[in-house]
Amino acid sequence: MKELLKKLPLRKKVLGVDIMSALIQKLYAFLKRDFLEEASYKYSFIASFFGIFLSSATFFFISKLISPNSSSVLDPYGGDYFSFVIIGIAFSGLLAIFQERLPAIIRQAQVTGTLEAILVSRTSIPVILFGSSLYYFLYSIASTVFHLILAVVVFGMQVEKINWLGAVLTFILTALCFLSIGILSACFILVYKKGNPFSWIYGSVSGLLGGVFFPIKILPAWIKWISYILPITYSLEGLRKSIITTSPFSEILPNIIALSVFTVVFFPLSIYLFRMALKKAKKDGTLTHY
Repeated sequence: MKELLKKLPLRKKVLGVDIMSALIQKLYAFLKRDFLEEASYKYSFIASFFGIFLSSATFFFISKLISPNSSSVLDPYGGDYFSFVIIGIAFSGLLAIFQERLPAIIRQAQVTGTLEAILVSRTSIPVILFGSSLYYFLYSIASTVFHLILAVVVFGMQVEKINWLGAVLTFILTALCFLSIGILSACFILVYKKGNPFSWIYGSVSGLLGGVFFPIKILPAWIKWISYILPITYSLEGLRKSIITTSPFSEILPNIIALSVFTVVFFPLSIYLFRMALKKAKKDGTLTHY
């Protein structure tokens, strides 16, 4: 018995390593699947980065119409509209990735008949959802970095010393929060198959009122309150303060706290609602219907 007790902690340690190894292998399998699928469409992959160049060029020339001293609302962001809008469109793409791609993956699995096989496997729902988003999350990071490098090298965007702690924390919380929104969109697809008004409405409202293309200060008071209940508002504000103006961490902290609250509320809620949507689809016998 003593010998068995001596070996028990070691076994727990080994078991923990086994679980972590299995988790990494599952995530790698999801990543490899999506990479191979996307790599088969080489021209689409290249075109997406060419689209980033066209988008950056468009807003660069639009920014030439706006004098640096023409509006005080840009003063907190260095007074440069191009820098302001590039941060907005570069990082708002992360919302689009989760909001569009995750429901699309669920829908494709329904059509191809692989959804039920994935869901009944010995893989937890959070791992399935995160694994299904992993490739597109990494792709979004690459796109964002390319966006910023292009803006700095080609279009001369001024970037001083970056507050890396603020930027990294804001980005991580942004990813978790946007992943939750993507899961909520996937719930709708799981139950109703086609059509996703939640994704369209939320994406449109975030793009208009979340500070992507212009500061929310210019919005009328009767609608501005909506901006303060959108996670993207705090995400872009924190990232702009971290990258453009190099604000101290104390000024970025309120945005980090707001994103933390959104994440703590939305992430467990989205997992719970996905389980409920899955349960309803199984009960109705429509899990594999398309």
